[in-house]
Amino acid sequence: MPSYSVWYRNNPEPLEFATAYRCTDVQIVDHILEHESISRVTNAATHASVTELITSNELAPVRYTEDESEMNTIE
Repeated sequence: MPSYSVWYRNNPEPLEFATAYRCTDVQIVDHILEHESISRVTNAATHASVTELITSNELAPVRYTEDESEMNTIE
């Protein structure tokens, strides 16, 4: 069960969650959008790329660790 710590918008505290599976970059961004109560449908982002989602919702920079591994960046 992987656990994630995700930093975005230079927030000092990460968004933390665990899943029963390894998340893709888009699933991680979806967790951020859900946490921020941002709907992909109302933002016409249903089929947007990860980069478009990050840019259109002003989430950058998005960084995360999986199970306390090295820092990864979503661009």
